[in-house]
Order: sequence, then C-alpha cells, then structure tokens
Amino acid sequence: MKTNENACPRCGCNHVKKNGTTVQGKQRYRCKECGKQFLFALNYSYRACIPMFRELVVPMTLNGSGIRDTARVLQISPTTVLKILRECADQTAEPTLPTSIFDLEMDEQWSFVQRKKQQNWLWYALDRHNGEIVAFVLGRRTDASCKKLVQKLALCQVQNFYTDHWKSYPKYLDEKRHHIGKKGTQNIERKNLNFRTHLKRLQRRTICFSKSKQMHYNILKIYIHALNSNQHQS
Repeated sequence: MKTNENACPRCGCNHVKKNGTTVQGKQRYRCKECGKQFLFALNYSYRACIPMFRELVVPMTLNGSGIRDTARVLQISPTTVLKILRECADQTAEPTLPTSIFDLEMDEQWSFVQRKKQQNWLWYALDRHNGEIVAFVLGRRTDASCKKLVQKLALCQVQNFYTDHWKSYPKYLDEKRHHIGKKGTQNIERKNLNFRTHLKRLQRRTICFSKSKQMHYNILKIYIHALNSNQHQS
C-alpha cells in the first residue's frame, strides 16, 4: 500500500497546516487532528531524524539484520542504530513473572560476546500453556547461572519443571516436580530456533556478534518482549 507523503506521521491524517520554520529555516507543519508538529521527509537534513527510518531500526534488528546491515540499508550511522536500540531497551521491561505456572520448560542456549571463548549463554524459562518467556538470565553454562534463573522464579508457584539432562538443574529444582528429557522441552527447543533465525548475533556460523554484554542483553530483552507481545496477541 502506498503511503501518503503529506500525511501526519502519528495519525495519518491529511489535515495539516504550516506551523512556522525551524532554526535552519525548514518548513514545519502541524496536524489539525492530533496536534503533532513535524517536518516532511524531504525537509530533514539527516535521514536518522525521519520517524519512518527510526521506526525500522528495531524491526530490522529483530528480523536477521546486524547493526551495520541496518545502518547500510537505511543509510544512517551505525552509532545512530546503537543509540536507537539503547533507547528502546531502556523503555522495555523484562518479562513479568506470573504468580503460578502449571508446566514450565527451562533451557540454555549458547551465545558469546566479542569472541567465542567469551561465552554468554542465554538461560530462560517458558510457560508451556501460553508460550511466553517468563524469565531469563545471561551468563556462562555453570551452576551459578542456573541458580540465578531459579532464584528469579522463586516468587512463582510452579507445578512442574521440564529440562534437558544438563547437570545443573537437579541441584536447584525440587526432585518431585522436576522432569528430565527432551520430550518435555519440545516447545522451548522450538523457541531456540526462533532466536537463531531472527537474531543474527545468535547464529552459529556468522560474522555478526555482540561487542558488549550490555548490547547483547539489550537486544535479547527487546526480542523477548516482542515475542511475548506476539504470543499475547495470538
């Protein structure tokens, strides 16, 4: 569908009027419906200031594009892409833990920061009933990381835990409620595939990788929030 270049970027209304100029002398407009003040795309000096391009940064990142891929396609600076992602992460909350879950699947997924020897595994828990990720932590594949995830789940009453055979889980999960085996983790294993398909930095054979732990965390938090939002809508 062709977009109307003369419409308000907020509400899409065509009822706009001139509203003075910027300090650079560019014509400014105001929407009569919602009051939004804006410049038309052709009047922006820098593409990163155009709302349409800024709004594409996160969707591109969550659909297989790296930082430099996004910057190259949108013709903006990689620094600007990082800034937009940081702003989005600051406005995004971690998953909300429910008060109770009947069946909870847990798994760990390999990733790294800077170099492959510097492993930064994603540990997370999935509510089998609604497909939402309820908690996650980043760290090495150690007992400490497993314990950190279990501690995040402490306020939630879980009826059944399902994990693979990794040795850390039995140390922190109640034996009577803990079920071990690949058959019980099919849903979360499928979710792992989503992560690797949509996030280029999590793919095993790629030259795209996270340069900092903070940005690695930011991208995963944004992606998990988007996944949960899609599950909630469906």
